[in-house]
Amino acid sequence: MTMTFPTGGTGGDFKRVPAGSHIAVCNLIADCGMQPGSPLYPSPKHKLYIRFEIPAERVEYEKDGQTIEGPMTIGSFYTASMNEKATLRKQLESWRGRAFTDEEAAQFDVSAILGKGCMLSVVHSENGGKTYANIVGIGSLPRGVPIPEPENPLLYYDDQSPAVDLDKLPKWLQDKINGQLTGPVPQVSDTLPDQGGAGGGFEDDEIPFAPLGKHSHWIA
Repeated sequence: MTMTFPTGGTGGDFKRVPAGSHIAVCNLIADCGMQPGSPLYPSPKHKLYIRFEIPAERVEYEKDGQTIEGPMTIGSFYTASMNEKATLRKQLESWRGRAFTDEEAAQFDVSAILGKGCMLSVVHSENGGKTYANIVGIGSLPRGVPIPEPENPLLYYDDQSPAVDLDKLPKWLQDKINGQLTGPVPQVSDTLPDQGGAGGGFEDDEIPFAPLGKHSHWIA
C-alpha cells in the first residue's frame, strides 16, 4: 500500500467546519486519477483527495434510517506532485516539522499519513454567494497532545493496488474517480490569458504526476 509522487471541496457535510485551528486525524486518502482542469488552468491534473475528521466538532447525519452523531470531516484536493513548489509537499513539510530533500520527497509514501494526528488551519471563503471551509495549513500536534483515535474506518484507495473497495468511499468521491480522464491526455496550455502585460504561469501545485515510486516511512 504505497503512494509516492515525483519531485518534478469537501464531501456532503452541510454544517461547515468552523474557521480556526483544529486537532484532527487523517481518515481517508484517495487517488482520483487524471481530472479535468479549471477554466483558468485548463490542463488536466492527477489529483489526490485527503480527508480529516475533527473530534471536537460534532455533526448529526442520517444513515440507513438512523440518526448518527460523529466528528465533522473536511478534505482537500491536491495535485499529485512532490515538486518543491507543490502545495502537497509544502503542507506535508509543515506537518512533519522539517523540509524534505528531493530524494526524500520522491520516495515519500503519502499513504503513511493515514491515521496520523495533526493541527489543521481552516479558513472560510466566499464564492458565488456560498461560503466554503478550506484547509490552508497542516501542522504537527503540540507536544503532549495525544493523537485522537479515529471514529470512522480508515479508508485508502489507489486503483493500482486498492486497499478498500471503491464502494466504501463517499458516493460523490466515487463519481469523481469514475469520471477520471482515460486514454491520451490532451495537451492544453496553462498560460494565463493576456492581462495587460502580465506574464503567464502555473499555480504553485500544477506540476504533473509521474509513475509511483518506493515506499518511505512517515517521520514525525
